[in-house]
Amino acid sequence: NREKRLPSRLDTQLNHKNVMSKQDQKEVLHSERRAFIKTTVLFSGTAILSGIPLISYFIAPALKKATGKWVDFGAVEDLKPGGIEMLTYEFMVKDGWLVLPQRGFVWAKRNQDHNIKVFSSTCTHLACNVIWQEETNQFICPCHSGRFDANGKPLAGPPTKPLSILESKIEEENLLVYLTF
Repeated sequence: NREKRLPSRLDTQLNHKNVMSKQDQKEVLHSERRAFIKTTVLFSGTAILSGIPLISYFIAPALKKATGKWVDFGAVEDLKPGGIEMLTYEFMVKDGWLVLPQRGFVWAKRNQDHNIKVFSSTCTHLACNVIWQEETNQFICPCHSGRFDANGKPLAGPPTKPLSILESKIEEENLLVYLTF
């Protein structure tokens, strides 16, 4: 004897799904597809809208051209004719939200005819600072034993390019040098 059992709630739901017409199934599928597309569009829009400022924040500084400044190194008469002297500088630079000191030095060479050449202190090999050695009449790079003559031309070691000559001018008897940062 089989007992007749009452249909359970689960049976009713399963039968209802099986009884769903093809039209109902299409509508459910269409609404699921629509919800997926809405979610995808909203997420993509949010990602793009928040991504543009983030990308520009990180990429813009790399695309920004170097800015420069004329730095006053004082009276030209303080430079000895025929000698090379270290001139130091310090000024404030705005970097994003911070204002930081920019420090460094350059080398100034005043010829006997009073022409002035200003050399960068940066080695052209790996950007170490070069030091003037009066005994050997050479600029020495301590990082990789690079050597430059008194005109900044490479003599020995890995550097193949001469020291950069910086733009300079004399205004009101003061030496001004254009430095980029």
